[in-house]
Amino acid sequence: MHRVGAVSTWLECGSNQPEDDVAGASERLQHLIDDLGLDHFAYGMFKLPPDDGLAGFANYPQEWQDRYLKRRYFQVDPVAEVTLKQARPFFWGRGRFLRAFRKQQRRVFDEAAVFGIVAGLAIPVRCGRGGVGSLNVAASDARRLRDAVRCEHERLFAAAFDAHDAVVNERLGTPEKEVPEAGLTLRERECLLWTIEGKTAEETADILGLSVFTVNRHASTAANKLGCRNKHHAAMRAFRADLL
Repeated sequence: MHRVGAVSTWLECGSNQPEDDVAGASERLQHLIDDLGLDHFAYGMFKLPPDDGLAGFANYPQEWQDRYLKRRYFQVDPVAEVTLKQARPFFWGRGRFLRAFRKQQRRVFDEAAVFGIVAGLAIPVRCGRGGVGSLNVAASDARRLRDAVRCEHERLFAAAFDAHDAVVNERLGTPEKEVPEAGLTLRERECLLWTIEGKTAEETADILGLSVFTVNRHASTAANKLGCRNKHHAAMRAFRADLL
């Protein structure tokens, strides 16, 4: 497996948030892709207020990151274009995925392949405080990628919202509304805890001896209390706030 030692961030800092926010999310993502046997990760956020630049972090080879940013490839990157149009996760790579794109856009993938970035899974993220983001996990082989992410959707969704919150907090400087510990019930915490462990609602129901409906209700209630869009976002926010 190809490993990259350092994680680079593309953030306009100067906010009130500690650097640990992004550093912690980066470290958790590195552990996740190591566990899955993948090569790379990148989180990028597009259409940020007050401009339309890019913010994020990645463990891609530094030479590729420098080239991507210097040439502003995020303005023509096919992955960025699809991310801004749809909310569903999607696989990307050369071949069928690129057929609908212009030659200039396909060139981004040709150059990325030189650095071992051949196939990936993108998970778009949309939140209330602005910006559309995407977590990408990548590998040099499409089959290895698909095998690695199979049945890992829960963990990947949680990681995507973890990265998103870290970048938003660093960029905008004011964290989203915090919920006191007493705001979550024991059952709500349990459901979020098993979500962050990668368990589905069905698996969580078996572990806790509850119905799937009840598990989903607890997770939904917790998400509303934490001001989150879904249980994956809520699980990561609760984890970061030491509520689990």
